[in-house]
Amino acid sequence: MLHYHRAPEAMMAAKKKKKLAASSKRVAKKAAKRPAAKAAKRPAEKVATKSPKKRAAKHEVVHWEIQSLAPEKLHSFYAGALGWEIDANNPMRYGMVASGGPQGIDGGIGGTQSPSSRVLVYASVPSIPVVLERIESLGGKTLMPRTDIGPVIMALYADPEGNTMGLIEG
Repeated sequence: MLHYHRAPEAMMAAKKKKKLAASSKRVAKKAAKRPAAKAAKRPAEKVATKSPKKRAAKHEVVHWEIQSLAPEKLHSFYAGALGWEIDANNPMRYGMVASGGPQGIDGGIGGTQSPSSRVLVYASVPSIPVVLERIESLGGKTLMPRTDIGPVIMALYADPEGNTMGLIEG
């Protein structure tokens, strides 16, 4: 069975090699047909003069949060519905949720001062002020500037559609 599955891959690789070789031969033939005078007038191979556009670093999601008007009810709901173990044994009664898996992302369920419940996703960034400046330049809005709340340094922003998202520094 293994040979059967690998044979098409090997055949495809051989076909690609043949195509590449044929393409290289065609390019070489065209170059050979050009008159010498034209070749002399052509500038030497151009060196890239444009610097590549600087891309923003990718910041991975490191935490999620459900902000609730009644967090204790949601602790019970998610424990029963999804089997999550929720540890709210802290002064803020913030329910820490361990992912329980190597690919999972830890999160939490806590209260909110917002007029309604919401779900937030937090990305890790090296510098909150730098990222908030970029967010605002792209049409987002800072809702809570860089704030040290003890366990983490965080910020909240709204994207151009009004979705609230979070940043965690470090």
